[in-house]
Amino acid sequence: MFKLIIEEKKYEKKIILKEIDITLTQNSIYGFFGKNGQGKTTLFHCILGFTKFRGNVLFDNHELKSQDIAWIPTEPDLYEYLTVKEFMDFYAVNCGKEKADMNHLLFDVDPSKLIKECSTGMKKKLYINAVLQIADYKVYIFDEPFNGLDIEANYVLLRHIQKLAQTHIVLLSSHIIEIVLPYLEHCYFIDNAKVTKYSKEDLMKNFTLDD
Repeated sequence: MFKLIIEEKKYEKKIILKEIDITLTQNSIYGFFGKNGQGKTTLFHCILGFTKFRGNVLFDNHELKSQDIAWIPTEPDLYEYLTVKEFMDFYAVNCGKEKADMNHLLFDVDPSKLIKECSTGMKKKLYINAVLQIADYKVYIFDEPFNGLDIEANYVLLRHIQKLAQTHIVLLSSHIIEIVLPYLEHCYFIDNAKVTKYSKEDLMKNFTLDD
């Protein structure tokens, strides 16, 4: 069971999130939506422990630690003067492994290529490969995971997220709502610092997610 309580999160005097109480009891995909600037990424950062807030994050009644969470940000930071293989090994070592497993990757990326020579989409694929090679996280968070990927890669990733959700809690934000909506257990809409739970039908009926 995953439980998130945010009594208040603010930057200086501006309240970003407040009075949030979310409990997820089954393995599935949970979608978080809202217009830009409403706090989707901030909510994820609270869960990850990247920012201070009043509240707590629990998994099976224990504090959820950042090392137990797989984090796929919208725009990952990479060391551009490493090769793909060097970055994979670097990430693996930081997560307690001896080296990267290059044999079971979600996406094909040339291991000898310098990261600075990779396209935006290839960099995203590399980062996803690096995170997903580490097993096993308790919670997976994908923040706009489809940004920068081609159509084929989007569906490869979506199928993998579906597979993860059979045995894990997956949190996902996306502006491509039509693609992810059929696969979600519940939908949460962030607006005016609060999070409201909606059915899939009501979310599509009542909100326009364009910027």
